[in-house]
Amino acid sequence: MKYSDEIIQRVKDSTDIVSVVGEYVSLKKAGNSYKGLCPFHSEKSPSFNVSASRNGFHCFGCGKGGNVITFIMEMEKMPFPEALRLLADKANIALPKQEESTRDLAAEKVRDRMQAINEFAGKFFYERLLSQDGQACRDYFKGRGFTKEDAVKYQIGFAPDGWEALKIQGQKAGFTPSELLSAGLIVHNEEKNKDYDKFRNRLMFPVKDNYGRIIAFGGRTLSDEAGPKYLNSPETLLFKKSECLYLLDMAREAIRQKGYVLVVEGYFDALALHHFGLENAVATLGTALTSQHGRLLKRYTTEVVFSYDADMAGQAAVLRGFEPLVQAGLNIRVLVMPDVKDPDEYLQKHSKEEFEAMVEKAPGFFRWWAQSLKKKFQGSPVEERMRALQGFVPMILQIPDEVLVQAACSAIESELGLDNRDLLTIVNTERKKGVRPTAAARVEAPETSADTAASSKPVFAANDLQIEADFLALLTEENGEFVPWAVNELSPEVFLVENFRQLFEELSAGDIKPEQLNQVPELAPSFIRIENQSEKKHREAMLNDLAMALKKRYIKRQLADLKYRQAEAEKAGDVQQALLLAQQMVMLKRQHSQEVESK
Repeated sequence: MKYSDEIIQRVKDSTDIVSVVGEYVSLKKAGNSYKGLCPFHSEKSPSFNVSASRNGFHCFGCGKGGNVITFIMEMEKMPFPEALRLLADKANIALPKQEESTRDLAAEKVRDRMQAINEFAGKFFYERLLSQDGQACRDYFKGRGFTKEDAVKYQIGFAPDGWEALKIQGQKAGFTPSELLSAGLIVHNEEKNKDYDKFRNRLMFPVKDNYGRIIAFGGRTLSDEAGPKYLNSPETLLFKKSECLYLLDMAREAIRQKGYVLVVEGYFDALALHHFGLENAVATLGTALTSQHGRLLKRYTTEVVFSYDADMAGQAAVLRGFEPLVQAGLNIRVLVMPDVKDPDEYLQKHSKEEFEAMVEKAPGFFRWWAQSLKKKFQGSPVEERMRALQGFVPMILQIPDEVLVQAACSAIESELGLDNRDLLTIVNTERKKGVRPTAAARVEAPETSADTAASSKPVFAANDLQIEADFLALLTEENGEFVPWAVNELSPEVFLVENFRQLFEELSAGDIKPEQLNQVPELAPSFIRIENQSEKKHREAMLNDLAMALKKRYIKRQLADLKYRQAEAEKAGDVQQALLLAQQMVMLKRQHSQEVESK
């Protein structure tokens, strides 16, 4: 929605930019302005200035500047309307209602109802925890080392051991069974044609979005005979596992202050860290880390410290999480805890200070990985250790920063006792073959040249850029008529270039209109190219071909990843995992073949 210049100016005038920026940056008075270290680039001497009189900011180091709205857009990675709404809420200014279609209003009404259901369920579970029926659950929570204050602060609840307790109370509160079903709080038994509560006899964890609104639940069983140990809400209109992290709403400020985020695997690990004052911790929700998680964390920090379980499954999860995080521009370290399984267990035996001291010494991702292989190659001939280097190459190629590439190579070689630059030579050789990072890295310019290719910073192939740029440019044609088809055909993950993928995500969500792409400088050469495609049928054919090329390229990347993981599984002697990955490759190839034939 477009807001008038008058309302935008009113929000700016009603907002103290020094207070807003001060939530993110430590500022000191300097004459008529305030100074601090720039949040947009690394610096040792403060060159970031905030002026209350001009209601603006400027960094003399990196050149970033703007007003309070653009500052929030940059820090929170928000589009303009969302940043404006956030500041308007802070200033208690009511923005004019957006003119919406009947369909949009209906969708918003459904979302509002689902939000109300989740808030009702959170209150229901919490009240049951405090009831007589919740005594066993309270005892269990206390036995895990937590207090009543923790239960209140994190809205811990209890799902009673009955089939319809929530359903009955929900209906009394005015919610229909179909609404409760859509929210994932009840399930339908086809055989008995009956609805019943999804969560029963479980300790309940409310999952919230970044603004503290309950969007889902996780439940830990209180009986070993009652199904899976942990049960999560299904995905709904409000809840997407790939876009959500447990306790991020409460961890954001601590993450900014500490300069890093602790990523753990489970609810109790995250709660334990918060309980002991380590409030920069978040947990994944039964799913692998995704590129959406990476972009979400990048809003608040540049460094992730994994603190997963010490077993093989935990190590495998760290390896899977590497790609989406490194491609979001995050530095990754891995915490290794001696003689304990997870952070929860460690903190029951040791102090917060001891834990933080371990975090400080946590090695970078590649040093950790090399250390985990060190015993295997100890005493092996140099030739065998050299061959081991090949296994690191596919992941090193995903690092977008040349300095980090060199650091990774150096760490691996030193851990494996190979004090030379052989690994960097192998990596550079693979680059010359055309191997590129498998997902987004920042692209400084839309075109490549001989000078760029020879520079230290890895870039995408020119053809990669052209395919994606041409595809996006074509979506502006026919008044955006092609957009619904494109959104149905492709997912944002097929785009390698960060800003192109973000544009496609915003188009998919309806956050921007197709014609707004005309203002994107990187697409200018593509608009010139497609001007020659005067007839609609030619543009449709071109769009189809580009979509197929994007899909084919994406599948090749997936197959390469599966092949690499299969080789690692075989090396580790995990036959079952290797077979599973081989089956996945066969299915992916078959799926691609069928799709090509259908076209």
